[in-house]
Amino acid sequence: RQWWATMVMGQDKLNFDRPEEEIITEAKERGSDYYVKPVPWLKMGEFMIINERPCKVTEITTGKGGKHGKMGFNKYIAGLDVFTGEKREICIYECYNLTIPFVEFKEYLLLNITMHGSLTFFDEETNEQKEDIALPAGVLGDQIREAFLTKDVLVTVANVMGKEGIVKFS
Repeated sequence: RQWWATMVMGQDKLNFDRPEEEIITEAKERGSDYYVKPVPWLKMGEFMIINERPCKVTEITTGKGGKHGKMGFNKYIAGLDVFTGEKREICIYECYNLTIPFVEFKEYLLLNITMHGSLTFFDEETNEQKEDIALPAGVLGDQIREAFLTKDVLVTVANVMGKEGIVKFS
């Protein structure tokens, strides 16, 4: 099973007659990395799984019904991948449910970058070093390496469904 788990078994048995906050609290108490909610509850700026990747929703549009009153896909949803920034899109019926991951962001002070791209961070909350995240590939990684040569760098790390990655720096 992949870490981004897109299918939730037994969706027809889910109870959405209670506030979303209760559903979120219950999922967190179970130790889950995500919760499920109906398409109409989704708002701009929230996170969801699109094409098996965690994304921040940037666009939601409602489609028109099909010919002779038949329903086509009701919602077009677009978002940016949390880790890569790639645009992802999905067309989905309003009666479906979405997988909503819990997303946490944390800032670390960058202490070292090795030639091989291994990073060492300092966690100011715990006063401990962290070494389990690699330098991102591509432009973001190059920018971090350049900035580190001239100044102190704070990196923002996203944690989504057990996967961590650098998403920005300052």
